[in-house]
Amino acid sequence: MALKPTIAIVGSGWGGFTLAHALSVTKYNVLVISPTRTIQYTPLLASAAAGMFDFRLAEEPVRRRNKLPGLSFYKATVEDIDFQNRMLDCKPAFADMAEEHREKIENFKLSYDKLVLAPGCEVQTFGTPGALEHAIFLRTTEDARKIQQRVLDMLDSASMPGLTDEQQRDMLKIVVVGGGAIGIEATAELFDLWQHDLRHLYPHLDGKLAVEIHDVAPALLGTFDKRLGEYAAQRLEGRGIEVRTSSHIEKVDAGAIYTKEDGKLRYGMLIWATGNGTNPLVSRLKVRKGGKLQRIMTDRRLRVLDAEEHIIHGVYGIGDSADIEGYSLPTLAEVAVQKADYLAVELNRGNEPAKGFEYKQRANIAYLGQHDGVIGGKEEWTGQSAWLAWRNGSIYHWPRSWRRSLMIGISWLFNKIGGRDIARKW
Repeated sequence: MALKPTIAIVGSGWGGFTLAHALSVTKYNVLVISPTRTIQYTPLLASAAAGMFDFRLAEEPVRRRNKLPGLSFYKATVEDIDFQNRMLDCKPAFADMAEEHREKIENFKLSYDKLVLAPGCEVQTFGTPGALEHAIFLRTTEDARKIQQRVLDMLDSASMPGLTDEQQRDMLKIVVVGGGAIGIEATAELFDLWQHDLRHLYPHLDGKLAVEIHDVAPALLGTFDKRLGEYAAQRLEGRGIEVRTSSHIEKVDAGAIYTKEDGKLRYGMLIWATGNGTNPLVSRLKVRKGGKLQRIMTDRRLRVLDAEEHIIHGVYGIGDSADIEGYSLPTLAEVAVQKADYLAVELNRGNEPAKGFEYKQRANIAYLGQHDGVIGGKEEWTGQSAWLAWRNGSIYHWPRSWRRSLMIGISWLFNKIGGRDIARKW
């Protein structure tokens, strides 16, 4: 009996996770190498941070019982790739493990027959001094936990006796850097959490918590139509959220940001949601790269190109770290998922992809708080209808699991009746 070929997938984000579970384990041995053992449902993280449902509902483990023994997962990073000999150099990712145990786990190599590069992107700070040390980045469920805990700590610290009104306001200012969908939704969810629930637990602080958005761009929601960005800014400002566009942050300290326009601005919590930076592995690889983000370049069949623009046989690129030469697509979860679905269908046939990838545009959705939102794409909606579409997508589209969708829906129902767990009515 012939041995099954091995497909190695680097990364467990939208592209890598989707592909790993769509590939047939009767035809392939599937290896997933990633420092994160779960996919992080990024559109759900802001809701989880605001107590809308349990954090575990915003992630899904790579390992599945129905995929065993065909799927193997290694919690590691890929440090280098030998394309000629089809070999991966891997480094275990266990930063929190006791030193005496971590030293026993050595770097290792993995061989493959086919390789899919989907390592994702790093946090984009534009080199701002202090950002990595002092900001919270809403990219994982752990980040969502930190945000929720920080909100509660802010409120409790501002409730201590002897504080002036100004000191309380400084402690209770939330600064969100990034006016894209992630930053806007984090702002909206935290504003809703305060208005609907927490201000009733802290009535002595009512009117003192503030949220403000900073973005270096001249308008919010740059991937949407200009009219929708203007609508979002107007609606947010109407609720008392300060919007500072064309804001250039020069450095970050513990408790303050420094902008070119306004100087020192204090904060109680800083959330950084400015988009993607180049992955270190991608920077090291000797492949064709392009675009401002220097993404891996592929052809329309998602085959990776080398530095001389020749196809590297058996190597594919998907996710935020890869783009198609001459057919550039945005770094959206939907693009990564569609590429993964396409590649799984083609590879499950047992041959090289026979036809080029075609992206089917879906609506871009952003929640603005207070049952309000915007939808861009083929059609443009605003208001409550956009909010309902966002809710529908949160339940049915992104989790891709009936069990998870049901649990999220039940959580929302309980929140409506009795309040969120962190601010129950009963």
